[in-house]
Formats: sequence, C-alpha cells, structure tokens
Amino acid sequence: MVVPPPPPYTEISLKCQGQRVPVIMYHDVIAKRDKDAQWFDCTVDELKVHLDWLETNSVTPISLDQLYGHLTKGEQIPERSVVLTFDDNYQGYYDRALPLLRAKNYPSAMFVHTGFVGKKEGLHPKMDWKTLKELAKDPLVTIGGHTISHPDDITLLPLDQQMKELQESKAELEKQLGKPVPYFAYPNGKNDEAVQGLTKAAGYTMAFSIHNGLAEESPSTFSVDRYIHTRFEKAFEDWEKSTTGGALAAYLGPLKKSPVSFSEGEFENVKLALVKGGTPTSLMSETREGVLEFVKRTPGAVAGINGGFFAISDIKSSDNRMVGPMKTAAMPSVVPDEAKERWDKLRNRPVVMWGPTGIGIVPFQPETMRTDEAFKDFVPDLTDVLLTGVWLVHSGVARTKEQMDTFGAKDIQDFRRRAFLGITADGELVLGAATSSYTSEQVARAAAAAGLYEAVLLDSGFSTSLVYGQSIKASGHSTPTTPSRPIPHAIVVIGDLDPATAEMGKADPIRPVEEERPRRRRRRH
Repeated sequence: MVVPPPPPYTEISLKCQGQRVPVIMYHDVIAKRDKDAQWFDCTVDELKVHLDWLETNSVTPISLDQLYGHLTKGEQIPERSVVLTFDDNYQGYYDRALPLLRAKNYPSAMFVHTGFVGKKEGLHPKMDWKTLKELAKDPLVTIGGHTISHPDDITLLPLDQQMKELQESKAELEKQLGKPVPYFAYPNGKNDEAVQGLTKAAGYTMAFSIHNGLAEESPSTFSVDRYIHTRFEKAFEDWEKSTTGGALAAYLGPLKKSPVSFSEGEFENVKLALVKGGTPTSLMSETREGVLEFVKRTPGAVAGINGGFFAISDIKSSDNRMVGPMKTAAMPSVVPDEAKERWDKLRNRPVVMWGPTGIGIVPFQPETMRTDEAFKDFVPDLTDVLLTGVWLVHSGVARTKEQMDTFGAKDIQDFRRRAFLGITADGELVLGAATSSYTSEQVARAAAAAGLYEAVLLDSGFSTSLVYGQSIKASGHSTPTTPSRPIPHAIVVIGDLDPATAEMGKADPIRPVEEERPRRRRRRH
C-alpha cells in the first residue's frame, strides 16, 4: 500500500519569514475630491503619487498568486514587493486606475460583490459583467470574491446566510468569468475564526482583512492584513522598520557533525569561550538546576549551555514555565506561548529550531507558530524549538545596536555576561559565552569576528553558564557555590570530545567556600 504524501501546509509558512510585504487596499478611484467624495475614495492624482513612489523606490507590485505562493510555500518574490488591491467593483478602477497600472505593467486585484454588478445609479457606478469578463482575461488583473450583498459585518449573520454570501457569490463569479476564483476579501474586513472556516469550506484559499499589518505577520492565510490606501506611508514605515530593524531574517542550513572542541580567545576586545561541534538537544527540568547537572544526567552529553528565557526570573524560584514556543526531544509536541499579553514584545524575536539534519532560525509570529505542523514546514525532522533574545549575527555580519534595540528590551545593551548559540558557515554548531561583562552589540561583533555565520542571544546575566566536559568555562557568578543561576531549560551537546582539547574538559577542582567574617566596628577617637 502506497501512503499518500501529507497535504501541503496551507497556513503562513515559516519559509516566507525572511521578507515582508505590505498589501494596500483602495476603493473607488475618482477624478477629483469634492463634496460628494467618500473619505475612502482615492483621486487619480493620489494614485499617481503612490505608483510613482513605488517605481522610484524600486518596489515591485506582485499578483495574488505570487503572494499566495510566497506565504504558503516560501516561493521567491522580489525583495521589495507590494500587493495592490481594490474593493467593491467600482467603474473608477477600470476608467482611471487601470490605465495607470497597465502603463507601468503593475498587477492588481479587484474584489467583487456580485449583487452590485452593473449598478450604475449614484456617483460611484459599478462595473458590469462584460467589463469584468474583459478584465478576467488580462494577466495583470485578478478578480476575487467579496460576498453578494456586502454585509456590514458578516460575522453577525445567521450561519446559513453567511454560507450563502460566501458560496453563491463565488459560484456566480466563476460561472460568469469561466475561471476559478480562489481569493476573497471580507466586507469591511470583519471576520472571526468561524467565518474563516466557512470561507475555507467555500473553496477559497486566501482571504483578506483590513487590519493594518504586513502580510507575513498576519494571523492566517484566511485573515491576511491590509493597509487602507490612506495609510500608504504607514505601510512602508512598518516595512522599513521591519526590514532594517534587525528582526527580519531567516536561516535554514545543515548541522555538521564533528568532534566537540573548546577554545578561548579575545575577539574585538571581547573575551569569549566557545564550544564547537557535536549534536544539540534541549532539556527541561522539573524545577531548576545548573547546566553541569543537565550535562551529567544526559547520556552522551559532553557540553552544554543555558537555554531559553523563563517566565519567572527570580533566583530563588523553582518555577519552570518558559517564554515563547518550546519543544524538547522528550516532548510529544510544541508547547505554544499562551500569554497573549506579551506577544507584541516577543514578535519577530528569533526562534531557533532543529532536527537531526538541519537547523533553522526565523522571526517569531505568535499567532501562527503554535503547532508542530508550522515548524515542520521549515524543519521536517523537528525535535527542538526555543525562543531566543535577539539576532546577533546574520550571514556573517554583526547586528548593530540600532538593529537590536528595536525590541525595546531595557537590558539588551547592559554590561553583563552573555550566552549565545551559533552556526558556522559550514554548519558546525557553536555554543558561546562572554567570560566578562559586555553589551549585546560588543558580543555580536566578537561572535562575527570569531567566525560565526549566524548567532542568537540566549538568556544571559546570572543565567550564563557554559560547560565543556565536566568543567564550567563561563558563568554568571551568582554565589561562590552556585556559579550561575539554576535554570529550567538547557541545551546540551551529544558527541565525543576532541582529543586536542579533551583535557580542558576535566572536572574543576572543588573550591572551598570562603566564610564571611564579621566586620569590626571602628572605634571613634
């Protein structure tokens, strides 16, 4: 019996997270703004300004098919892309917008509410079926669904009426145009999970809201964010912040197996301890413990480092709840982050995931990174997932202070011991730590100088703890008996110690704890 392959992953794929695309929504395009104009109308001159700006700034409009392939499969699109959409089937699109779009060879989409096709009364006439059939043959135009009657809020309609609006409008469009209509826009952007499910059941494959946001950061392919045209500048401000702010990047590469070695050195005036090689696995404690304890209790482990961020940072706490999505090899599935109140602070921070053959890093999207399916779309043999702090090095280049500070974390540039996980250009794992106190920017420059191709910040400060063999090579110096804060999560390395550095992994000598002597009071003379 031949087992059929699993269905393709149809939510927003992790493969697309290295880019950001704004989707712009227009309505009628009018000759000039007068007392009869609606606030959401766009004048010809305003549209010209937008289209000229796109051309001047080398932004490439793409079609809905291209956007869908990008969002669901990570298909390649131009680095600076935008999607132009128009709602409500206005004749002004055909008369005024389309000539401008055709002149620049720009694709666009029109969402049609079938109950209004051919309506000519009033100041904002609608296109008829003859015009729509002509447009359906134009490779630059995509026609999508927009219900029959354009209800103010489809979520408030009875279930049977919702289905009627979705199914019958789609059927009518496909009958009249003679081609599939896979894309949909919710009237006034109103939708919820129930309507999204009905939209999918009706046969659509992607649907749009009017929530401001970049497409890749949308909650679902059935609720893709769009900016109304009056927020055109805001859309590209968000795009600029995302693409230049240090959050936006994606990495997927192999894991190279090699003996586990240790080295120390000074790079860019920063002292680093580095463990290279081996195979990583992550572990959770029922409470908290030191990294050396994690290493000792794991068969085959020869090195380790403190891992992800935990919810309760108090040194005396035994709570082991983590921040962000989490999976260890021992867990049956990914545990998503359920604390919605912190999602905005975590969004776009790097998530690291790996399996036996490869490792990936992508910006965190809390709405969509909730299941094994989402992560396995990127790393098929997934075993481990954790949220990290900031991207320190990407493609061999250190991130700047300005790029890191976009998250608003107050301690990101404090002087403290810092731990990180990295990959060399040929796929060798690197666990690293600063042996003195430095800022994240300083550590980023040092990690790049040390030859790391990618590097992300792990929990740092008191939690910093790097172990090689049975020796603690870097620590947060909490107390004389506890070199680093006990932690609930660690990354350990399975493998064989490199004979050239194995001696450096011998257990540290037991250091006696110095008793604190009572201070004598000075006599006053």
